[in-house]
Amino acid sequence: MEIKLLKTFITVAHTLSFSATAEILHYSQSSISEQIKKLETNLNTILFERIGNKIKLTSTGEILVIHSKKILDMCDEAVLAISYFENDEIKGQLTVAMTETLCFYKLPDLFKEFCELYPNIELKLKIGNCYDFPIWLNNNIIDIAFVLDNKVNYTNLITKLLYEEKLVLVTSPLHPLAKFSELKLEDLQDQILVLTQKGSRYRAIFENYLKEQQVFCKSQFEFESVEAIKNFIKNGFGIAFLPETTVKKEIALKELVKLSVLDIDLKIATQILYHKDKRVSPVLKALLDLVEKFNEKVIY
Repeated sequence: MEIKLLKTFITVAHTLSFSATAEILHYSQSSISEQIKKLETNLNTILFERIGNKIKLTSTGEILVIHSKKILDMCDEAVLAISYFENDEIKGQLTVAMTETLCFYKLPDLFKEFCELYPNIELKLKIGNCYDFPIWLNNNIIDIAFVLDNKVNYTNLITKLLYEEKLVLVTSPLHPLAKFSELKLEDLQDQILVLTQKGSRYRAIFENYLKEQQVFCKSQFEFESVEAIKNFIKNGFGIAFLPETTVKKEIALKELVKLSVLDIDLKIATQILYHKDKRVSPVLKALLDLVEKFNEKVIY
């Protein structure tokens, strides 16, 4: 089975279009059709159903997608391994997904050192939503993900817990509640909350907790950026719920104050995810090893 045929097949399976595949791979459309026909002949099966101008993967086509991805990954890893052996250095690409919070507040030093140690690794960072990362990993869009979430386990993903941290309520020193050394949960009733956008895991954790306790806040303001939230509440408007790491600086400078609320002890975990069927290449192993080394430094 030719590698070229598998690459063509995977592209067609992704685009479900012979013409789009031809454009992507710089072949003629007739060449794409011939390659798929040759692969079907070699395997003695039909890989695509053709209905009018549309195509759809057959059951055997779906099976081949899974195995083709593994074969192509192994081919790429073999090339990288040989390159590493011959040049005594790690080369290749690594696509990493993470949330905005991790990218801006927790992991810059880690990736700065990674780039210094491995200048021949092309590092691509994708900022996204924790809900999307398992999908990206299953579709081989990314190699590894750093997530902020409850402790999670997936049947098809390897999950490694790095550390947990507190989620805290913060506001401006000008806010009426800032003068109290200790608050009750019901003191949050009818307060204005300033939250991250829907899809943020720590927003979901907080909202679910308030709902369970039957505490209802007056209104909510929603921002995409943690920095925007902090700047907004510094003027005495609203209360935010954020990972403690993101507000340590402002608390130290007394630009924000942490509210001590009885019965609220919520935490969030920083974890790494990668697919259980993905071979740990020298490039991926280099990052995993550095994460282990950096773990305490990342925490503190």
